[in-house]
Amino acid sequence: MQTFIFVHDQNIVLDFIKVNKFSSFEDVTYVFLGSKPINQIEGLDNVIICRNLEHNIEEFPNLTSFTGWYALWKNDLIKSDFINLFEYDVNCSSNLEQKIKNSLQEGNDVVGYIPLEVSHFNFIGNLIWIAELIQSLKNVYNIDLYKFIRSLDSSKLISVTSNHSMTKETLNKYMNWILPMLDKIKTSYYSGHEVERSIATFYLLQNLKYKILQGEIEHFQFNSHGTQTISANKFNNNYKKLL
Repeated sequence: MQTFIFVHDQNIVLDFIKVNKFSSFEDVTYVFLGSKPINQIEGLDNVIICRNLEHNIEEFPNLTSFTGWYALWKNDLIKSDFINLFEYDVNCSSNLEQKIKNSLQEGNDVVGYIPLEVSHFNFIGNLIWIAELIQSLKNVYNIDLYKFIRSLDSSKLISVTSNHSMTKETLNKYMNWILPMLDKIKTSYYSGHEVERSIATFYLLQNLKYKILQGEIEHFQFNSHGTQTISANKFNNNYKKLL
């Protein structure tokens, strides 16, 4: 199992290394996104600089952590059967890796952490967070997402945010599925929210087996990309909790 942590500031990487954050995971790599300075981390063995890779989409920063997913996949940097794809602003339970392994070895294709009912407004109800995905699903796959979601039990849970674990095979399937829609999605100011919702949309449409490990991850949602009405003070007031 490989664990990838997506981060946009080298000082955060250095702080996390200093305090041995994520030390409960056996194989951790930081995936640096964006255009900020990298002079203190560029030579580290456990850091990948996405903009230095042959294949990258760092010119679309609003895709947020998805640019890291793409870079890992397109540059063939995933060497394990199981992978964790985590944003930097999370705290994980101490024995989470074993729980993830158990879940995937039980036959689940995907493991999520933050539950939400499919009928909840924040899944597909807020059009600005999903408009291009809805249109792309119709254009590329002739799928009416609203009609499909209405066909499900309204209390059915899916996982939100981009924090997910999955098999390498599932990631390959997901990337090949979303790629024909990406040209449309990446132009949206809210493209990061769209790809987040595409993950659950994918495993629902594909009828994949998934599990939600509730209470195992605390996600602070610091809104580093600035596309939500969350005060910048939230980072300043809570950053120490990550350390």
